[in-house]
Amino acid sequence: MVEVAISTSRGEAAFTQFEVILDTLAKEKGEKAERATAGILEVVGGLAGHLEKASLKKMLVRFGLLFVSESDEVRSSACLAVASALKDAIAKGTIAADGEPAQLLTSSLETLAKANTPEESRTASCGLGAAIGALGEMELSKHDVVKLLGDTMETKSKTAANAREAATLAVGMLSLSLGFKFEPYSIPMLSALVKLIVDKDKKVADAAASTLRIIYAGVSTLTVKVVLPALYEGMQVVGGGGRSKIECLQLATQLAARAPRTMGPCLPECIPLVMECLNDSNAKVQNTAEEALQVMITCTENAEVASTLKSFIIEALGKPDKTQDCIDEVMMTTFCNPMDGTSLAFMMPIVLRGIRDANYALVKKATVCTGNLCALIKESSDIAPFLPVLQPLLEKNLEHSSPDVREATVIAKTKLEEGAGGLVDPEKRPKAIRELVATKVAAIKDVPAAVSTYIGATVAAMLEEKLGSVVRVQYFKDAVGLAADWLESNLSGIVTVNRDSLTAIADSAVELFKDMLSEVAKSILADSGDKDFALDIQNIILAFAGRVLLRKADIRFERGHRYGLVGQNGTGKTTLLNRLAAKDITGFPQHLRTHYIRHHLDCEDGILVRDFLKSEAPEHMRTDAVTEDILDRVQFPAEFRDTQVTSLSGGWKMRMLVAISILHEPQLLLLDEPTNHLDRDAIDWLTAHLLSLKGVTMAVVSHDYDFVDAVCSDVTHYDNGGELGKPCKFVYYPMRFHQFQILKPEVAAGLPQADKGVASTADVLAANRTPSEVSEASERSADDSLSKSMETMSVTSDSERSDMSASLSKIDEMIAQGLVLPMRFPDPGKPEGIRTFRKPIMTLKNVNFKYPTSEKYILEKVTSTLTLGSRAVIVGGNGSGKSTCLKLLIGDLEPEEGSGEVWKHHNLRLAYVAQQSLHHLEDYLTQTPIHYIQERFRQGLDAEVSKLKTLEINDEDREEIKKAGSVNEILGRQQRGRALWYELQLTGRMKDDTKWVPLSELEGASYKPYVKKLIKNYDMKAQALESGMAVRPVTAAEILAHLADFGVDSQLAHGKIRQMSGGQRQRLVISAAFWSKPHVIALDEPTNYLDNDSVAALTKALKDFKGAVLCVSENEAFVNEISNEKWVVENGAVTMVQLRDAKAR
Repeated sequence: MVEVAISTSRGEAAFTQFEVILDTLAKEKGEKAERATAGILEVVGGLAGHLEKASLKKMLVRFGLLFVSESDEVRSSACLAVASALKDAIAKGTIAADGEPAQLLTSSLETLAKANTPEESRTASCGLGAAIGALGEMELSKHDVVKLLGDTMETKSKTAANAREAATLAVGMLSLSLGFKFEPYSIPMLSALVKLIVDKDKKVADAAASTLRIIYAGVSTLTVKVVLPALYEGMQVVGGGGRSKIECLQLATQLAARAPRTMGPCLPECIPLVMECLNDSNAKVQNTAEEALQVMITCTENAEVASTLKSFIIEALGKPDKTQDCIDEVMMTTFCNPMDGTSLAFMMPIVLRGIRDANYALVKKATVCTGNLCALIKESSDIAPFLPVLQPLLEKNLEHSSPDVREATVIAKTKLEEGAGGLVDPEKRPKAIRELVATKVAAIKDVPAAVSTYIGATVAAMLEEKLGSVVRVQYFKDAVGLAADWLESNLSGIVTVNRDSLTAIADSAVELFKDMLSEVAKSILADSGDKDFALDIQNIILAFAGRVLLRKADIRFERGHRYGLVGQNGTGKTTLLNRLAAKDITGFPQHLRTHYIRHHLDCEDGILVRDFLKSEAPEHMRTDAVTEDILDRVQFPAEFRDTQVTSLSGGWKMRMLVAISILHEPQLLLLDEPTNHLDRDAIDWLTAHLLSLKGVTMAVVSHDYDFVDAVCSDVTHYDNGGELGKPCKFVYYPMRFHQFQILKPEVAAGLPQADKGVASTADVLAANRTPSEVSEASERSADDSLSKSMETMSVTSDSERSDMSASLSKIDEMIAQGLVLPMRFPDPGKPEGIRTFRKPIMTLKNVNFKYPTSEKYILEKVTSTLTLGSRAVIVGGNGSGKSTCLKLLIGDLEPEEGSGEVWKHHNLRLAYVAQQSLHHLEDYLTQTPIHYIQERFRQGLDAEVSKLKTLEINDEDREEIKKAGSVNEILGRQQRGRALWYELQLTGRMKDDTKWVPLSELEGASYKPYVKKLIKNYDMKAQALESGMAVRPVTAAEILAHLADFGVDSQLAHGKIRQMSGGQRQRLVISAAFWSKPHVIALDEPTNYLDNDSVAALTKALKDFKGAVLCVSENEAFVNEISNEKWVVENGAVTMVQLRDAKAR
């Protein structure tokens, strides 16, 4: 509107209309009218400078009348409007600088010095602000304005109250009209202004509060560090109804909201004062402090503190009884971001309170938490502000009466000393840059000392903010221009300096910053060169449950490179991928399209392949055509596209995950154990697919090193120096994995070769014959080949097993040295009635099976036998039915009704570890491993085995049991000759009216199928009593000892399961399976989540195990080492191949 009026020379008419509006608003009262007046003034101020001189003067008089308004908002708007009008009029030539503006300045100074009424005070302050705003900041020194204002504010004369008010208000008006150009002068006045908040004269106090609000609302974010000390003083002022504390808390809150990045590093000094206000006796002060904390915590860049822990911290800061809840949550949190000073500012009051508590358990937890936090710190300077309080407390607790507290204190003190080691003065670099820039600017003629000091401080703050966290070449290049721009904007209006001179000053400051970088930062800068990083996040940390896994690591992935993340189990590889996928690590580029292919696919029952793929696609790609195209690209068989996702084998599920990733067109692709469940052909296909993705950056976690070698262009090693439990660092090797093995043989020493895929029946047979026999077999029929090969079968050759055997020969030594975590299986003894290793204990006979949604049989007429001496490994291609065969034998699936027979010896104890270890743990993720085992075996039986489909009593079974005359319970069992008899309780009969029936009759058609389940459950109870499992105490001490045999230490055992890595969970599940001392252990892909050391430990334990093993695995080295027989599943049939004698281990 203003622009239109100016361009059409209708400004005079517009001004007349605005006058009418202002006159109307002047008659109204209230905030609404004041806001409307302020809005009109803002608009008219831009118009007034383009009026004729007569109209301009008239407008200035009109605006001047508003200088006396009691409304801060109206006065401020009037001051800015007059300043704008005068400045534009001077530029246009309507008036001269030494005319009306100079007159206004002189009259305002005179009025200010002798003001006797509030109206004169307001008029003088607004006039002064408007005049200097129009004429420029050089008028300040010409008229010695700053000294005049300071002296007037501090005068003690009782008759000068209005003059003091005028001077105080004038500081605010000048801050408005000059903006950051007045900051060199207003900042030194802040302390005096804060003191005036509680002045005895209310007018002065109100003026001081108003001026401070103006200053802090507009102050440059680069000055945060220098404007806070005045507020700290105000937060400690006693009396005045708490006004000083409230005003200063509100101003600090305002700063936190405006400048969180620069406010954050100041919080270690600020938060203790806010906490004092939180505990103030004045309720208004308490409420203001609580509101301040809610805003200030958003300043932290630590994602865990800012999100996961935020509510716990705020609640604990205000409520001491919530201290333990907060500490528990902190100790449960997975950290991917270092603990900087900002985060410590919020955490330290809580842990310090816990350390001082009378409750020994809380003291111990708080002490442990303190040590954990110290291990997470970013820089030693971050912990420095807390040392004066923390160190004496820990020293005192070294003599604590509780041995647990003393032990925790020793550890915490050590971590504190490590964290604070090499302490560098955090002010050293800013101070050096501040002095350098201030000196160079002061050398420029006519620059006021206050300005050079201000520029030095703000340039130092700018470089710390831009360059102090992440080291990137481009940032340093940009910093020179940014600093030069800031110099130019501050000096314009004071002196004229050519751009090259300013650039030279800026460049010298940036070079000094470079020189004062740490050696690590200098190395990063030198190494960066012209590299194009898709992801560049520095100084991250990975820790949970009090254990630091990765420390001060840099994730620097070049665009288009494929990185293999290599390290032991429990070092946080999967956790890191999870956090990268969540994009919640500080510094992660949110625009980077990222997709995560996890090692499992989650899908509800009943959803078909096509529908699931469509539901996972981006909105614009949810079409039938796109779905079919993607399924074609991943070579998904047409006959599987209308089947349920949950019925797919692990290999086809992985192809589904790859198909989903294609739909999302990622720039960063994350893969976690992608070859799990894949046969050789599927691995080859996946390798080719990943290599075809040009320009896509990848991070791959896999224990299949052949796959890593084929796919990855670079190796990223989680290097802990070979010390279990020591934090790792990232070491990058720009080479393939086989080259890395040659360069670092000690890393690969003793590790088994990765799985080379799954062989067919012919492959297995050929692997156990001579080359001539293979050649001869190729000319015979398949049946003749199978017959001949079984006659000539031999043990796997030494060359095929050399790598694993080399590892096994060292495993005991490595466990003893603490280099590998142990696995030790208990001796199950022999089940009653089984005297030899060759006697059958489980069988399948002529069994058929197909899934409800499929017409095709997965298995047909399958017959298999397991003996106590069996080390049977089921092998076959993806989707061949390996897991199905295992589940049929152990009772987790039922064969087609009327087909064949599944038999298990009644005295046999069985344990089962599913393909996904999480399957067993999904209901216990927020519990500890100790609690998990206690719950799983609470009734003396293995609750997981009870869930098998052939054992679980479902709702339909319960309805049958309710019917009169139905069997509702098995009460006893007797061996009568060669037959087993069971004592039955029938529904509707008296308790002592029982019935004995032989097993052969119970398995007949006259009894419902659920009766077999009751029989099997009874057999389990009898086995539990026989083994002692039913009376084995599920105490913490007993469980801890058991877990230790499986490499799960006390710290993990007392932490939450959700914090455990995939490999650690696998160890937990295996350990739980062996609590019952089973005669048979059934394992489905047990090596999927284990590193090679753990695979070696598992292999050794299985070889030493005195029971039977039934296993599905595609890890060829593992299979060759443990198996004495292979069950090859192919084309619906199962072929048993004896490799060694049943007694051979």
